Amino acid sequence: MVTGNSSVTVFAPASVSNVGPGFDILGFAIEGMGDKIRLSLNNDGQYSIQSIGAELPLNPDKNVATVALKALARDVGYKGGFDIKIEKGFAPGSGLGSSASSAVGAVFAANQLLSLGYSKEELIPYALDGEQVASGNRHADNIAPCMLGGFVAVRSCDPFDGFQIPVPSDLKVLIIFPDVPIKTSDARNMLPNQVPLAAGIAQAANMGALVKGLMSSDYQLIGDALTDAFAQPFRKQLIPLFDEVEALVKGNGAAGFTISGSGPAMFGFFRGDIDLEPLKQQIAARYEQREITVRFHESGINERGVEIING
Repeated sequence: MVTGNSSVTVFAPASVSNVGPGFDILGFAIEGMGDKIRLSLNNDGQYSIQSIGAELPLNPDKNVATVALKALARDVGYKGGFDIKIEKGFAPGSGLGSSASSAVGAVFAANQLLSLGYSKEELIPYALDGEQVASGNRHADNIAPCMLGGFVAVRSCDPFDGFQIPVPSDLKVLIIFPDVPIKTSDARNMLPNQVPLAAGIAQAANMGALVKGLMSSDYQLIGDALTDAFAQPFRKQLIPLFDEVEALVKGNGAAGFTISGSGPAMFGFFRGDIDLEPLKQQIAARYEQREITVRFHESGINERGVEIING
């Protein structure tokens, strides 16, 4: 029988992945956007799903949150069920780690409810089981920052091996997301299976430079290194006005600009004291001419990751 503390509410932040040259490697959590998840135990062994703010699969074998929960339950021998209420703070298919937020929030909440005592790092493999349902691949560059917080580099997924990277204290992110949904699986399918040697060398060089720039608060180096020779040339074709927005962002003081995840969200790094309102107005005007809705989100780096909140 379910007794005692049988429900918990958590917040799992949105995240940016594929950061510049860090395809499937670099990601960071953002402030002020994410999923609010309430998880409850039940005695009937069923997994019920309630979704608010977006249409999500209600089949427990197809929803990333319940797939992750089932993987955890199997390993720990939990025979009961879960009732999960997911309040989406941003749309799936936006390039901001929607599936990761749901999967991370679910297993973190279950760890609390069942008093399993797992560390956040130990929960990552279960969240990856859910992520795989959404993208067809096990990649942790959304999962890890959503779980751990901060700016994270992923060395491997199975087993998970990653580390957090210090970032400038005044680093600010402007996220721009036009209303053009893109499936992660579709965006991955358009990438080539082989990478030219020159592109691989450039990607590795920029990866090292970006990490150094972040750790040393060298905004010039961050801007120079925040480039992607692999995925961006293909994926930008799916994002209306990408080149025009890139020119506007870089022309307004950004330390680099690129796609967030698989898109359509894009982002630029800025120093904290730069006023971004004029830039937002310029970008909004361009999309308005194309009759496309565009939203913006200014954020610092979320250093906490998934956390328990009051209902």
